[in-house]
Amino acid sequence: MPLKQAPRPSAFDSRMRSWLLCLLMLFLAPGVSGCCALFPGSKSCVKPTPPPGEPDPNESLPVRDCSVETCELGGRARPLTPWECPTGQPNCQPPETNGLGIYIVEGGNYCFVVDGSPRFCPEAFENVPASASFPQPSVRLMGRDPTRSGGRLSGYTVSGLLQNPQAPGAGEGVRIHSIQATGTQLTVNYCSLSGPCLDRGTQVHSLRGEELHRLKLVMLLPADDGGGPRRAVILELAVTPRADASARVHGYDVLYREYGTGLPWLNHCAPRGVTAPDRDPTSFLPGLRINSVNAAVEPVSAWTTIGCESGAIVTCLDWGYAPWSPDTGGYDVLRGYVFGSCLQAKRAAYFVGRGDLASYTRNGTRIARRDEFGLGRSANNHVEELRTLEALWSPQGAVCLNPENRRVPDMLLPEGLRGVPPCASPPTWTPTGKLATGRLSPAPD
Repeated sequence: MPLKQAPRPSAFDSRMRSWLLCLLMLFLAPGVSGCCALFPGSKSCVKPTPPPGEPDPNESLPVRDCSVETCELGGRARPLTPWECPTGQPNCQPPETNGLGIYIVEGGNYCFVVDGSPRFCPEAFENVPASASFPQPSVRLMGRDPTRSGGRLSGYTVSGLLQNPQAPGAGEGVRIHSIQATGTQLTVNYCSLSGPCLDRGTQVHSLRGEELHRLKLVMLLPADDGGGPRRAVILELAVTPRADASARVHGYDVLYREYGTGLPWLNHCAPRGVTAPDRDPTSFLPGLRINSVNAAVEPVSAWTTIGCESGAIVTCLDWGYAPWSPDTGGYDVLRGYVFGSCLQAKRAAYFVGRGDLASYTRNGTRIARRDEFGLGRSANNHVEELRTLEALWSPQGAVCLNPENRRVPDMLLPEGLRGVPPCASPPTWTPTGKLATGRLSPAPD
């Protein structure tokens, strides 16, 4: 019996095989260049062009690769000086919220709520070493009271309640020795209440990852001084890792409730007051203190900063702007500078270094971005296209601004733009402007 000749592949079959080959190439080689060789007319492969007569920021803002080049920060680049909220500043500390887009989405409320009102807005764990006055180390939860004038930082000592896995329901009081993060992975170190809590080798034990389920942190919020209306409250906190976090950033649920009441747990990062996802993860940054008034960044080894995923802190980490060296894990000046610039760029805080703390964007607004050093590459080593330049950024805010290209055109800007000049044409990196943003320009159909 003669063999039947195999049918010739249809055009559809050929296209499917090509797409499968394209997907295979994506796994073997980063980027879309292989796919674009097969489908040069695909929308994802068409390179958008700038408006007629306008320079192409991609060509005029070249990106260096610090993994193969020596990258240094210019001598004129400087961080933003932290400052507290002055009395009478209307947009410095919005009523009953502490969300300037730094720790949580703009306008949101990440504070612990007690008796229906925000009571304490946590920002970092601070490790307090042993001293002559306090012979054992301890940990304080630092944050702000949004109802107090200026919302100045205060701190409360944290203790622990350790669950016994062999006896569910039984808990043991423990002393919290220190809290730290490696990258963004949290570690809690504890010891017995009766021990000296000094020898890390024998007296101090560590919990991380899924083991954190065993521990509850406990803290006391005191009553108002002078017999005010607010009562003393004991809060318990549960920190548990999340499986659906970003590939770059460890995510956690930080839940709290009033101790001993049996009330439902509340999510610290639930963005109350704004339209946003209900379950906003928490992440931790080692060795940083970030000012919730103007987003100034200070390297402080004893601090572990707490941030919500929707805020600028964690968003900038997810964009690739971690402020520590990938080799040593320690704070890196160049990366820290770009991270501080990103905090202002994400929030569109154009004039923060000139005393204007307003954010000139809206929640959910997307932007294009690139930096001089190629730090913000995607997971497949891709640098974003930037076709319409909005601004160059430093930790001081916008170094230059093209107001006609701002991400939210209908938001009014102050007259005179507070002394921020327009960007050069064609644009170039400056001694202080190392991060660029622009409107997202869709590729042509």
